[in-house]
Amino acid sequence: MDSVQATRVDGNPQRWGGKNSPQGDKQRRQAHKLQLLYAALKAGELEQARQAFVALVNVDPSVTHDPYLHRIGAALQSSHVSAAQRFARELEQRGGQLAVNTSASVPASNANRT
Repeated sequence: MDSVQATRVDGNPQRWGGKNSPQGDKQRRQAHKLQLLYAALKAGELEQARQAFVALVNVDPSVTHDPYLHRIGAALQSSHVSAAQRFARELEQRGGQLAVNTSASVPASNANRT
């Protein structure tokens, strides 16, 4: 019985972290969805951008805590493509790293303001 269980664990390399881990896969999907969002916004495609935004949030709902992504979503909801494009450029300039909690989401330039 023990050998069967060991075979099952060894047979699924995604259970152990690393390149094929579920977390790594989630990050790749998130990066791909973010690229789709950027592409739709650059093309000025409102409906495609909305769909890409929803797909990105579905991959990881915690990304909604990112202030730039939140602004992109609000702009898309209000049909303001140019504003969404501007926020996307700001996010790209930040390196495209999405903040997943509110304490990490405050840009350094705003962190010391009261």
